[in-house]
Amino acid sequence: MSEKKIVKFGIVGLGRGLTVMKCIAADDNVEIRAICDIKHEMVEKAKKELVEVRGVPEDQLLCFDNYDEMLEKADIDAVFIATDAVYHVPFVIKAMEHGLHVCSEIPAVNSLEEAKLLRKTVKAHPELKYMAAECCCWWGFIDLYKKMYDKGEFGDIVYAESCYLHSEDYKNFRPEDFPKEHWRQYNPAIKYLTHNLGPLLYIMDDYCVSVTCMEPDVVYNPYRVRPQNGVALFKTAKGAVIRILIIFDAFVENDYNFTLIGTRGTIETDNIKHYDDAYSYARLDSFPGSLNKKLEIPVNVKYRDEKVVEGGHGGSDTKMMRAFVKSIVDDTPVPIDVDLSIRMALPGIIAVESAEKGGEPVMIPDPKDFE
Repeated sequence: MSEKKIVKFGIVGLGRGLTVMKCIAADDNVEIRAICDIKHEMVEKAKKELVEVRGVPEDQLLCFDNYDEMLEKADIDAVFIATDAVYHVPFVIKAMEHGLHVCSEIPAVNSLEEAKLLRKTVKAHPELKYMAAECCCWWGFIDLYKKMYDKGEFGDIVYAESCYLHSEDYKNFRPEDFPKEHWRQYNPAIKYLTHNLGPLLYIMDDYCVSVTCMEPDVVYNPYRVRPQNGVALFKTAKGAVIRILIIFDAFVENDYNFTLIGTRGTIETDNIKHYDDAYSYARLDSFPGSLNKKLEIPVNVKYRDEKVVEGGHGGSDTKMMRAFVKSIVDDTPVPIDVDLSIRMALPGIIAVESAEKGGEPVMIPDPKDFE
């Protein structure tokens, strides 16, 4: 019997990073060896959680407040990067130059220049795995939509849409809750669209080629620096149109909504119930009578017979990280490679450019043309 392969992890950014990594701390193929954050209190909190709750041996776990020092001193094989978005690409590059596999939080890139640099770096290290942590691709209903699309249940996709509704009650707005140095302050809302566009591109096996985007002039939250809302229309390589709506700080419930309309069928999430509990409803040519009466598809973020999986985003964090670890252990392609990672993020960057031009259509470069 072959020896069990262990992937030794380091984590940088212990807010989101701890939330994700504690989900797989006890997995047979994982050892968490190092944690890093510039805030001492975050390091102490993560250490306590991993050692006292998750059973990570204290003498195995190294703690750092400097990323470069962690890369130099820690005995690790892979890094999970969950820092502020502006550090994702620089930290990926440093990790891969140290011979480490990388799973990086979204957005994968923050500019066209970063997209080119990321792809160049990943392609220069074919022995290493790189994956963007777009956890929403592991929701049960997204997985089901993908299987249905691949079987031809929808035919060719004509139109798709998704909304990201981020709730805040305007009566609770306080300036101290929106520090000007936070990365979301200087990123327009539409730039943060991979939780919505990412799963659609994953389902459709498609990518965006052009965009037109509009942002409201109405200010909802006076303590946000950049636009809080944005609507983008994308044209895809296969000829479909995708609409993405991103709203921060609105008087809505936190939610995600998805719709696919194809030549042979349509499907949509329930927009009344929260996405954790919402089933989907479909009209499919393969089911006679469903044109006039929608079919209830009893899958939400989980399948009905699925065991409870710990982790955020309905358990998809855990599934995502297990998929990444499996790709390392089995030396197989990652589910979201560098090209798909860029194709999920770059359209939001170009959408900002379109909005700044008053909604003028702008072409979106394809990562395969960077070479």
